Amino acid sequence: MTEAFWNRDDSDETYDMRGEIERFFITMPNWRRPSAIFEKAWKPLCDVYECPEHFTVVVELAWVEEDKVEVTLHGRVLSIRGHRGRFRPPDMINTYMLEIDYGDFERVLELPTDIDADATRAIYRKGLLEIILPKLKKEKLRGVDICCE
Repeated sequence: MTEAFWNRDDSDETYDMRGEIERFFITMPNWRRPSAIFEKAWKPLCDVYECPEHFTVVVELAWVEEDKVEVTLHGRVLSIRGHRGRFRPPDMINTYMLEIDYGDFERVLELPTDIDADATRAIYRKGLLEIILPKLKKEKLRGVDICCE
């Protein structure tokens, strides 16, 4: 059986490492995360409904300013992008829980049928973005009369 002894001599490398680790954990809460590495675009919650003539997409965007949202439609692909700023009370002294996503967000949805981009509209109210996407009406085949001569 081997016994290990802890030598508290200041010149001991293990003791110095212990002090460094303690300093690391004491100062860690003051660090800021590099946003390029840790903050990726989050995906807001979303519902998609199909109706006979259109699709309705509802996106939960609480605390997002209307001018910070971009909605684009390319063929059948709907893209919703934007930014939600971080809320911090001015007199905050500590944080106990962080569950709300903030920063850049993106949601990309592919719809099952073609959409009439010219008739698409969006309504933003009470923290919900509602996007109405009319289905593209297929041109009815037109019969051609055949005349006998």
